[in-house]
Amino acid sequence: MAPNKVGLVGLSTGSKVTSWATLAHLPYLQSEQGKRYYEIVAVCNSSVESAKNSVKHFKLPESVRSYGSAEDLAVDPDVELVVCVVGNESHCKVLLPAIKAGKDVYTELPLASNMEQMKELVTLAEQQGVKTMFGSQGQASPVVHLVKKLIAEGKIGRPLSTTLIGTTVLPLDKALPTSFQILAERKAGANFATIWFLHSITCLFEVFGELETYDSIMGIDYPTLELMDPSQGGKVVDSIKKECPDNIRLQGRFESGTLVTYQLRAGEAFPREPGCRWLINGDEGDILITNTRGCFDIEHEGVVIKYKQAGEKETQTIELPQDDLTDLERPAQNVGRLYEAFAKGEKESYADWEVALKRHAFIDEMFQRGDGDRAFGAPATYRSQ
Repeated sequence: MAPNKVGLVGLSTGSKVTSWATLAHLPYLQSEQGKRYYEIVAVCNSSVESAKNSVKHFKLPESVRSYGSAEDLAVDPDVELVVCVVGNESHCKVLLPAIKAGKDVYTELPLASNMEQMKELVTLAEQQGVKTMFGSQGQASPVVHLVKKLIAEGKIGRPLSTTLIGTTVLPLDKALPTSFQILAERKAGANFATIWFLHSITCLFEVFGELETYDSIMGIDYPTLELMDPSQGGKVVDSIKKECPDNIRLQGRFESGTLVTYQLRAGEAFPREPGCRWLINGDEGDILITNTRGCFDIEHEGVVIKYKQAGEKETQTIELPQDDLTDLERPAQNVGRLYEAFAKGEKESYADWEVALKRHAFIDEMFQRGDGDRAFGAPATYRSQ
């Protein structure tokens, strides 16, 4: 099978927002395993000069072409897959020309800044018949695959309930770099709900299916966000009002009947406690997964998986299975697994834009409920007794 020819957008040597292309995409694409399925043939940055600098800096082949606009990249006849790793506010600008040109597309989450833009992208992609991929790694996560396997084998019997408690490992009681301003602005579309919460809830959807009913509540524990300038030695240069939640809680029932409780809190984990704790209770056993990081699908370094059979007091530690990407640096492992699933046509192991739109519609529904007049839960009438 000939490698898919990639046009990579956002491989900057000095990104102010994220180095995700460098951390999560390039290690796989430049690995021997990645080269079996993909070949970088073009880089597109904010200018041709910037793209050329990136090609040189990351030691890409001299044959890699450099572009300064999404439109120019889109008309390159050799590019088959456009990979978009820029801030979500630029996703539409980058992706629309690629789709119109009939290119397959991979984009990081959030898919775009709002539901209107997302629907436009998804509709056009369907009309053009291009293949799409979304950077939610839950479908490719070895942790998720192992949990699904244990449940399918009947290790815990019927799944009764699941409880997930996570943190962002990003403290809000301290000033953050100015590039993190987007976390406070609702219109930006990139916040703790559309990124961190979405990453982990995707793992739950993968294991238990869709929600039948749920209630949610979103809180803003830190009303203001202080911003500092790293170039000025961390000097605080601004303080802005936050419009987006930093404490999110959900309770509900999946269509499968499993009850769910999920809490995401912005901040660091309690000392010597995991950044993420996922408990699954069944009528014949339990599974407990902990991770030093705040999410399972982005990184699983330090993950511990324990199983306990009903009626037993001793637990059994279960090791994650190894694969061809186990030795790849993190967080490129699960991104690499998405790439491989896409190349092999294994749709159950990656999310396309149809799935992405459904997940974002769920987050948008949570926001709408929070914006409405409906109070969370039923009144506590006992107080009047």
